Amino acid sequence: MSVKLRVIVDDNDFRRLDLSAGIPDSVVNLHDTVRQAFGIERHFRLQYMDADFNEFMNLSSIHDIKDKTTIKLIYLAHDTHPSPDHPAEQSSSASESFSASSECSILSSSLLPSGGDSDDTVTIPTSDAEIQSLRVQIWPQKFPIPRFPYDVEVQLQRGNEIFVETGTSLKISPGLKSGILEKLAEDIFQYTAYPRDSQIDDVAKSLVEKFPCLKEKGSVKGYSGWIFSLKHKMANYRTKMRNIGCPEVTLNSLKNKSRDEYCPAKNVKKPKRAEVNFCPANPTGETDESLEKLRCELLVDFGQRKRTSAVKEKMSKTFAYRRRNVVQNSPTIQDLKLQWPALFQTEEKFNHYEYRYGHKNFRFLVFRMMWKCSFNVAMKFLLKLEPL
Repeated sequence: MSVKLRVIVDDNDFRRLDLSAGIPDSVVNLHDTVRQAFGIERHFRLQYMDADFNEFMNLSSIHDIKDKTTIKLIYLAHDTHPSPDHPAEQSSSASESFSASSECSILSSSLLPSGGDSDDTVTIPTSDAEIQSLRVQIWPQKFPIPRFPYDVEVQLQRGNEIFVETGTSLKISPGLKSGILEKLAEDIFQYTAYPRDSQIDDVAKSLVEKFPCLKEKGSVKGYSGWIFSLKHKMANYRTKMRNIGCPEVTLNSLKNKSRDEYCPAKNVKKPKRAEVNFCPANPTGETDESLEKLRCELLVDFGQRKRTSAVKEKMSKTFAYRRRNVVQNSPTIQDLKLQWPALFQTEEKFNHYEYRYGHKNFRFLVFRMMWKCSFNVAMKFLLKLEPL
């Protein structure tokens, strides 16, 4: 049974959510549905309009949701991740998006232990130098086509007008195509240096949806040629970034490979699925020598109980140096324990994966998935029980 919900995304942002499959079976699934439908990246909890009191109440039971119910998104304090629908705010709040906070959302009060101390606070890079060396965004559900250079935008807008009036596709000049591909490659690289085929397909599809005058006649998808051009352009863009010393691509250059792997296509090191910071550059102003000195200081600080905050700060600053050492040299676990003993503490494990996967509250994601898995296992077990 189809259900319609009124969603208050922000103070002046009201939207409609159509649920063709009906109301989700839990608050968690409803939360995920809202997040995916509107592309919300910030952490939030849900409230619903209570019919008895005519006020918004915290949503604790999915049975409170009916057809045409109004729900409201309450964003958690200290969470400054911008919504994809507000790109203008994204650049202004980029330096704030890594503010130190690790407050769990949605199920933090019902599934996780309430309360907490300072040890549960995640140290996120806050300085400009650290932010510049790390990616802060995961691949979006729908790739946002950037604003192209002015001359390219004028040609595309005019081409769209002609396409609407006559149905004639835009004749693409080499200069126009180069300008489009260069900007797209630059934006793709902000997410990943090695996009998968499905991601390239997303970009090409979003491009022709925004500018239908670029659709290709005779192509099954309407953008197969753009897929090929984007793949070729990304290869050239990686070469450009390798020449200027970007570590994520220089590690795959022939001079950085061993003799038995001296082949361009052999053992190409790429980020795993959903990995954001695979092999970032050092923070601005830091060198391998200065970061190695910090690593040595960490060995001393780690053995001192009162130096916990110093350990967190130095582990955060040396993430890029540590990650590059792991990717390039593939050390054993024993060597890592000797070089980075703090990395094997629970707190630092969560911090490490938060930087790596660009998820501000990775531990909450882990706990939520554990809860889902344990719930499913328990339900399967109960269903197998024979009645008394």
